[in-house]
Amino acid sequence: MKNFTSKLFLFALAFAAVGCAQSNDAAKVISKLDRQAERMKSEIRATPSAVADKEFSTTYYISTDGNDENDGLKPESAIKSLQRLAELDLKPNDCVLFRRGDVWRGQIRAKAGVTYSAYGQGEKPRLYGSPYDAAKVGQWIETETKNVYMYDGELAADIGTLVFNEGEACATKVMMIRQEDGSTLHINTREPFASYRDLRRDLEFYHDYKDQKRVYLCSTEGNPSERFSSIELLVKGNIFQASNDVTVDNLCIKYGGAHGIGSGTTRNLSVTNCELGWIGGSIQSEIAFGRNHPTRYGNAVEIYGGCENFTVSGCYIYQIYDAAITHQHQGDVGEPLVMRNVLYSNNLIEDCVYSIEYFLGREDTIQSHYMDGILISNNLMRRAGYGWGQQRPDKETPAHIKSWSHHTNRASNFLVANNVFDRSTHDLLNIAAASSESMPTLSANTYIQHRGASAGAWGSEGVTYPFDDTVEESLKQIFDEQQAEIYYVEE
Repeated sequence: MKNFTSKLFLFALAFAAVGCAQSNDAAKVISKLDRQAERMKSEIRATPSAVADKEFSTTYYISTDGNDENDGLKPESAIKSLQRLAELDLKPNDCVLFRRGDVWRGQIRAKAGVTYSAYGQGEKPRLYGSPYDAAKVGQWIETETKNVYMYDGELAADIGTLVFNEGEACATKVMMIRQEDGSTLHINTREPFASYRDLRRDLEFYHDYKDQKRVYLCSTEGNPSERFSSIELLVKGNIFQASNDVTVDNLCIKYGGAHGIGSGTTRNLSVTNCELGWIGGSIQSEIAFGRNHPTRYGNAVEIYGGCENFTVSGCYIYQIYDAAITHQHQGDVGEPLVMRNVLYSNNLIEDCVYSIEYFLGREDTIQSHYMDGILISNNLMRRAGYGWGQQRPDKETPAHIKSWSHHTNRASNFLVANNVFDRSTHDLLNIAAASSESMPTLSANTYIQHRGASAGAWGSEGVTYPFDDTVEESLKQIFDEQQAEIYYVEE
């Protein structure tokens, strides 16, 4: 991890001249971060392929102007479809290059040892979990209920949300709270709700994925296909299923109902220079975790299980229902579960519920699970809980780092350095562990939050600390944070 030191110092210098912890500086700092974020977006979206100079056994090319009868071995003989890609006999040290500027809809199941990246000029290749643009494909049919339209395409996999005009707006998913007497209520308003006939508010939708397999949308301004130029459907499922020894570079992955890039226990997974947005929201379980309402996915980049050499770097991630980046697991798997050498660096993360989430070992009896060598550095994390994920019922949960105090989180060699944590609707940071020895060290981070709001639940006791004049000393005591830059946003 030492080779990242120079990048950390460069990032820190961008904020070193702003000043010490003063409330009247917060607006200036946020304005500066706005400009920094725009620069990072532009740079990330324009990054060249990180694998251009590497040698591979075989390189395959895929383009929407290609032909599935081709061999795919040259740009001029590119294959065309994700279905044909799945049929290739890919081997370790092979490479798949997607043509820039093209769009594919569907899912990819990665092969172990393979690199997936981009070739050509223009925007990053786009992989959409949405099966089609529902403003152009299919019809929205007016129902007998005022302002409620049914999409005529069959959709058996649950929809997380609908994204309109490439992110200008999104729909609010209506789910039901089940009462002991068998009745059902609207999850947000607590009004009686039994079917699409009870939709009342603009851009609320209900998906009857079990019986009718149809999506119903309330649109008070007319037919959705006439109102919007694009409508993307966040269908349940991972867009990119990862594997061991895989690199994902320079891809744009959007509009999926579960995870953008997802995997179980994995070694040597690297995600670099990617854009990931509008992920999650589909139903994970109708009733689980003691709740009387459904639980929803999902994360932009997730490993659920053990991991070794897991890197997410140089990515722009935004509008994720849960976490932008996460390594997590709870429960016993019958053997030690290890998360080792994890690096999250140089990422721009905006408007997610959690910028980074980690947890390990919910049961106190699991002593063999542990994390070792975790570095979270040089990331710009902004507005936790400000995005569409806050349509969730459990609104008091956002944080830029979320570890959940009921997990053991046994860890060593854990450093969080030179990051910017810019506002949260709940905790700025939620970092806890069963023992103080497992807490990370924090160093030279910038903290921006509303005065009097929650700094977060910290430490082995899970005590919640306010973001007030005591926060600097609390950071020193809990995390040995000696170089904090702290800014208070006044109400």
